[in-house]
Amino acid sequence: MLRFTVYDKNGLDSHWSLVNPYLLGPESLPVKGRVTFKDGIVTCQGPPNDALAFCTQFETETIGRFMLQTCLLPPRQKPYSLSIELARNRIRLFLTKSEEWQMFDLSAEHPALKHWEEARRLFTESITTDDPRVADQAAKLSLIHGIEASERLALAHADLLLHRRYGSKAASSTTLGVRICPEIDSPKIREMLKPEFDVIVVPIRWRDVEPKEGRYRWDALDKWMDWAKESGKPIVAGPLMDYSKEALPEWMDVWKHDFDSTRDQTYDYIEQVVDRYKSVVGIWNVASGINVNDNFEFTVEQMVDLVRMVSVHVRQARKGARVMIELTRPFGEYRVVNRDSMAPLPFIDRIMQEGIRLDALGVQLLFGCNHRGMQTRDIMQISALLDRFYWLDLPILVSAMGVPSTTVDDHGGWWRQAWSPSLQSKWITQVFALSMSKPFVESVFWTDMVDHDGALLDGAGLINAAGQVKPSFKRIGEVRKRLRSPLGKLKLPRRTEVESPIENSDSDTG
Repeated sequence: MLRFTVYDKNGLDSHWSLVNPYLLGPESLPVKGRVTFKDGIVTCQGPPNDALAFCTQFETETIGRFMLQTCLLPPRQKPYSLSIELARNRIRLFLTKSEEWQMFDLSAEHPALKHWEEARRLFTESITTDDPRVADQAAKLSLIHGIEASERLALAHADLLLHRRYGSKAASSTTLGVRICPEIDSPKIREMLKPEFDVIVVPIRWRDVEPKEGRYRWDALDKWMDWAKESGKPIVAGPLMDYSKEALPEWMDVWKHDFDSTRDQTYDYIEQVVDRYKSVVGIWNVASGINVNDNFEFTVEQMVDLVRMVSVHVRQARKGARVMIELTRPFGEYRVVNRDSMAPLPFIDRIMQEGIRLDALGVQLLFGCNHRGMQTRDIMQISALLDRFYWLDLPILVSAMGVPSTTVDDHGGWWRQAWSPSLQSKWITQVFALSMSKPFVESVFWTDMVDHDGALLDGAGLINAAGQVKPSFKRIGEVRKRLRSPLGKLKLPRRTEVESPIENSDSDTG
């Protein structure tokens, strides 16, 4: 059992909010456990005698409200200080990534190192004082500086990799894409897509295509598929399999506990879709979030069987068609409530061990909502997450990237300040560049072109529901334009700012 104390300025904080808590074991894999809070103390009950880490949403007051975790800690009766352990883990993460990225040669004047030194000084103060309230305040300040230091380190590393990757050559012609809504039939939207985006993501929801068994609706999809083909835009289509409540037609519920019938119905539906669009789709997203297992529950063998079935059909339908699988909740926190689910990396590893060939892996990076793993993470956590996929030796597509342009959920977290159009624009600059700096990331797709009902993340579109263009639309175009030509030699960042890896200004686009 682990216990943690939480303080405010007056002592133990009995009003602290416990949001999205869960436990992690080795290799940051979520494990089943129970977390409670009472009278300023968090109690975590997990596998007995195991060292565990604790992850929860934590507000740092000045830099953000993020999902943060402790180091692996041995069980003990005496409570740990939550703020001290969060600060300790952030200092550890900075050192670990500095070594992994070979970033120890940064100048002593670099902002990342200056913040880290301050984080370390404050952390030492927190563990040497006898007053728990003083220790808590010092640890919280240490955490703030630690997050600042690690974000700046991640951006400095991205800067190096971007210039190594694109210093003497331009990015490919399929670097940037965006998800459209098939139901929005707007010539204006199509005209705005043409010059700015390289790839079009056409979502296909079973609920929309076959609302009644055996009756198909193709009109909306046909228009977008035809337009993309005429415009010369490569198409990523799917997912073909998405068994979430939002995606499945209601008539499929009757087969929820009958795998053989589910498999047959799936095959009939996918045969219709693939055969209709096989000549225009370049990449098929064959399965999205199937490993989460939060609606139709499958065994591992059944998941593998479904993925194999659909992959084989896609490749047989058209020679040269590419196949990808999409991870919808890449931090894997769903594992704590669903023992039949699979963590992201073990699932992909199992698929590959079964001999199913994937051409790419999609990873969603959606933040700012307290739903389906979209709680806000800081930039270092995003960078570290992407690094985990390097060892798969697969091209990675950031298949849905986005944050909202306004606060859509009080428990969704925030970065730097409350979400706004200008902050969304700033976030795009940094995280798009960070993603494209990874040599194994092939493309980045923004989550939605337009805000609409049924979007993956409310408020994350580049155009609002009234048709007004957000600053983020202009910014993402500028970022992509910068990569259309070689970046040239690396320029050292100004010492006083958090730099964008592909721009020399942190100012917001108005």
